[in-house]
Amino acid sequence: MARTRRRKGRAGRIDRGLDPARWAYFVFALGGFLGAWVFSHLIEDVWAVAWGYFPQYVPRTKPFVANLAGIGLAVVGTLIALRRKDWFQFVTEVVVEISQVVWPTKAETRAATVVVIVITLISSGLLASMDTMWSAVTDWIYGI
Repeated sequence: MARTRRRKGRAGRIDRGLDPARWAYFVFALGGFLGAWVFSHLIEDVWAVAWGYFPQYVPRTKPFVANLAGIGLAVVGTLIALRRKDWFQFVTEVVVEISQVVWPTKAETRAATVVVIVITLISSGLLASMDTMWSAVTDWIYGI
């Protein structure tokens, strides 16, 4: 099995041949799937409420029809979004900016997590002692 060599990009990073347009299409496809799920459930829920109020006029909820309508709305919405050049350019620029982010190493993440846990423990200890002291003062004032 032949392995392909990766080129080193700026600042020693490995350049994997980022194509922002490909990732932009992926974002729009992901949005389409999410839209299909949301629209399907929304149509099914609205249909169930309408059936609850007007059972003599509205038939019982049919999940297949609601899913089909939701998928249709999502496809239309995704195609409209893809045709908007300014939206596509915006998503492409976001992909380019995200590709330039320098993510922390495992050691940096571990150190930052330890700092957060220690600060949380210190803060909770201070707050607990202040609460205990304030409770004793208020008990003394009220004469309990």
